Amino acid sequence: MKIADGIEMIEITMNMMGRESTIYPTLIWDDNTAILVDAGMMSALPVIKKAMEDAGVPFERLDKIMVTHQDFDHIGGIKDILDELPEVKVLAHEEDKPYIQGEKKLVRVNSNFMERISDLSEEEQEKVLYMFENSSAPVDITLADGEELADCGGIVVIHTPGHTPGHICLYHKATKTLIVGDAMNISQGQLVGTNNLILTEEDAKTAADSLKKFEKYDVENVITYHGGLFNDDPTQRIKEFNKDEA
Repeated sequence: MKIADGIEMIEITMNMMGRESTIYPTLIWDDNTAILVDAGMMSALPVIKKAMEDAGVPFERLDKIMVTHQDFDHIGGIKDILDELPEVKVLAHEEDKPYIQGEKKLVRVNSNFMERISDLSEEEQEKVLYMFENSSAPVDITLADGEELADCGGIVVIHTPGHTPGHICLYHKATKTLIVGDAMNISQGQLVGTNNLILTEEDAKTAADSLKKFEKYDVENVITYHGGLFNDDPTQRIKEFNKDEA
């Protein structure tokens, strides 16, 4: 789905833990570079290739993958891309780097996670665990809060810990688009915060506090990874949400 010139929202249907849902990686490009924000799960590559082709961006032009955070449905597809394009650079926040690289166990693989998949068959549980345990990828460049990449008209890194320690959001200056990963979602047509059901009380508070950083940006589009596009005066909605959470 085209958001504006040089930015496309990719729609991928996935089946995870016995439930079908849709995720939305983002493609950003200009004449010099092509960047994928998050890479979906294993087997997402054909959909990503097709979306890039439809947008008029050859897959071979991809040179960066920016990762919002370590969750499997964001990093699981990186390996397939690197197998075909080994020169692509992977960028992520330094706090999530060791998790993405497999040096630490993904934060979502904990006792609560095992409870969440307990209703699946033993075979399905093994599949889910295999995917989580085999999704590691190298991180070539670490990103810091407030850093601005010159690519594609300017991309600002916003560190938004809570959902994971190194969760980041990205503000694409040229199109006034905020890519929020899992820091925000869409519920009943309205922009809301992260999924607190999978977080500790402390992490949920940290995640909510992180969203205050968005108020300094003029936002026309918000791309949420699990809800898609929100463009109904998102700047005002973010202020309202933060006021309600205060």
